[in-house]
Amino acid sequence: MTDRPEHADQPPPSQAQDSRAEQVLAQALRAMVGGDKPAHPAAGTPTDGTPTNSRSWRRLTTGQLLLLSAIVGLLIGIVAGLFSLPL
Repeated sequence: MTDRPEHADQPPPSQAQDSRAEQVLAQALRAMVGGDKPAHPAAGTPTDGTPTNSRSWRRLTTGQLLLLSAIVGLLIGIVAGLFSLPL
C-alpha cells in the first residue's frame, strides 16, 4: 500500500492564483485597519479628484466635536482655577 496525498488530482497553484490571494489578503487587512483605500494614492489627489493639502483636517463627527469642546472647556477651567489660587 502506498501513501497518496489527499488532493493528488488538483494541480499545483499557479502564480496568477498566488497573486490573487495576495490581493485578497491585502484588501482584507486594509479593511481591518479601517479603510478600503488604495495603499499608495497619488499625492495631493484623493479618490474623488479634488486637490487636498497634506495638513488638511478631515471632517469630524458631532460626537468628536462635542468631545473636543469638552476637553478644551476642561483645560480652560483648570487654567482659570490655577490662576485664581494665588489671588
